[in-house]
Amino acid sequence: MSENQELRQNWRRNWLCSIQEFSDLKTQRRLWLDPNASNPHYTFVEYMCCYFDGLAVFDDPSALGEHYTVAREQGLVNADEAAAIEPFHAILAAYDAPGKDDHDHQAILADPKWMEVVAAAKSAQAALLPLICDAEERRELMEKSNYAVEAGAKD
Repeated sequence: MSENQELRQNWRRNWLCSIQEFSDLKTQRRLWLDPNASNPHYTFVEYMCCYFDGLAVFDDPSALGEHYTVAREQGLVNADEAAAIEPFHAILAAYDAPGKDDHDHQAILADPKWMEVVAAAKSAQAALLPLICDAEERRELMEKSNYAVEAGAKD
């Protein structure tokens, strides 16, 4: 596998896992609200950082319609995938935690606007699923990562 193929594979794995995490309200409630949780990844702040900063190919998050231009140009997603994910991306980019407190998980999880984010992530999964042929990528989009399973078991 070439370096470019490996980078693309890793980027897509992170992208698809991130979408799955946003869609999984049950895991968010279990891990974000657990006072004994030890894995810092399972927080609102880290979910947002992993998606927006970790994927590092988005244009201005407030510029609707342009979110996946760089990802398309780099061959990370195709036009159909970009169109399928755009509604979720726009809702997520516009989301602000209640009181602008990104660490108040209780308030975020009770926020009707957060429920819109979760619903949009579920819709994105449904829209992407028929576009993705690779079995491993489909699994990453739809199932908890091994890390999430381990975090839930340990915490």
